[in-house]
Amino acid sequence: MRLDGVTAEIRPRSDWEAVDLGLALVRRDFWRCVAVWWLALGVPLLLAGWWLWDAPALLLLLFWWGKPAGSRMVLLLLSRRLFGEHPTWRAIWREVPQVWRRRFFYRFGWARLSPWLPLTLAVEDLEGLRGKAYAQRVGQVARRGSGAVAWTYLIAELAAGWFGLALFGLLVMLVPEGQAAPWAGALEQWDGNNPFDIPVLLVRTVAACVMVAMSLADVFLTGAGFGLYVNARTWIEGWDVELAFKRMAQRLGKVLGLLLLLGCWCLPAADRAAAAATAERPPQEVIQQVKAGKEFVVHKVRLRVPKHRGGASMIPFGGAIGWLLAMVLEVALVALIIGGVVWLIWKYRHLVLLGSGTAQPARAGAARVVMGLAVTPQSLPQDIPGMAWRLWQHGQRQEALGLPYRGAICRVIEHGRVEIHQADTSSGRPATRAGRGSIRGSPRNASHATMILRWPHWRSGARRRWGMRCGWCRQPS
Repeated sequence: MRLDGVTAEIRPRSDWEAVDLGLALVRRDFWRCVAVWWLALGVPLLLAGWWLWDAPALLLLLFWWGKPAGSRMVLLLLSRRLFGEHPTWRAIWREVPQVWRRRFFYRFGWARLSPWLPLTLAVEDLEGLRGKAYAQRVGQVARRGSGAVAWTYLIAELAAGWFGLALFGLLVMLVPEGQAAPWAGALEQWDGNNPFDIPVLLVRTVAACVMVAMSLADVFLTGAGFGLYVNARTWIEGWDVELAFKRMAQRLGKVLGLLLLLGCWCLPAADRAAAAATAERPPQEVIQQVKAGKEFVVHKVRLRVPKHRGGASMIPFGGAIGWLLAMVLEVALVALIIGGVVWLIWKYRHLVLLGSGTAQPARAGAARVVMGLAVTPQSLPQDIPGMAWRLWQHGQRQEALGLPYRGAICRVIEHGRVEIHQADTSSGRPATRAGRGSIRGSPRNASHATMILRWPHWRSGARRRWGMRCGWCRQPS
């Protein structure tokens, strides 16, 4: 480690300034950091994806558990770049097996759940300490910055979830028209009676978006932990003071030779003068005079040093409780985010179904004949308003009013998912169920439900002209 070759300003900082330093180091080599992160997890992810292709949720869990391997690669790159080195891709590739093998059972076991992972990982990899020395060193470094790294860890995990949701929404919006049929079919297969039985295609898409978001968030999280580690060592070891002395030595290097020559010339003369003055007095008198000075006065101070109990653990009892509460909060927030994503996809599934432009298959058990009227899509013309207007002009007014009614029932059954049975009557259950379906359906479904509710009045003939003025069967332009 050469402090004279450092590429950032080394000075004592506050915790959040140190976090900002780490983020700046990541921004300086962002694409290289992302590349080395995926270099560590790319091959294992491909192998695990081939094995767990039908279980994307388990694949996502394993991907999250293996993130420290990518963090180690980013930490290696940042530490070398901070001290002026430029590691080659060959040197980085040789480190890939080490990031998985180095203390595997400890780092990917209990230590994986530590909220101080970005800070302790730097102590383990950059200083190479193990056992008791590692625990003592972590205790020293974590005295400054432990709270900031825990909060940064929690924020990064939540940001990864939200960014994954944003990527999924962007992917849905950018799918070309007519190419969203697989996702539309997956949403159609999603049964509302069992919302946790999500189609595999949707889970794969969401898992892929979350993996990309995790990689980007973990790169910055590792940089923040490295910035806190450098700041802690600056406070403990005085790196800024050492650099100041080195700069001073460089500035005074030319004058130092002249001062040494002058000292060598003056020192013998001063020694001869001191020896002549000392020879005139007895040695005992000189010794007593020297001992009478203030420098030889004995000062006594009594201090009470508390005894250290227990091992060298850095987390006291109160800290352990705080860590446990933080982990519970993290798990709860992650579960809340996942549940929110599932709820949003289920609530607004009709937007994807309508925007895909593909015909949806009829649901099993849907009514095909209601009150003697065929309500299947195959029994209806493509242009229902135009056909109804032509029937009206030819005097077939009952058939003209019945055609939009059949189309409205077909619409709420196929797209609004309203359960209307063959034994229902026009004044009873179809109207009631259609009214309930308009509450949770799209605006288009709501208009068709209103039409079903108005059908008894139109059929009686009392409001036929009023119904035609409302535009249900207006002439197409």
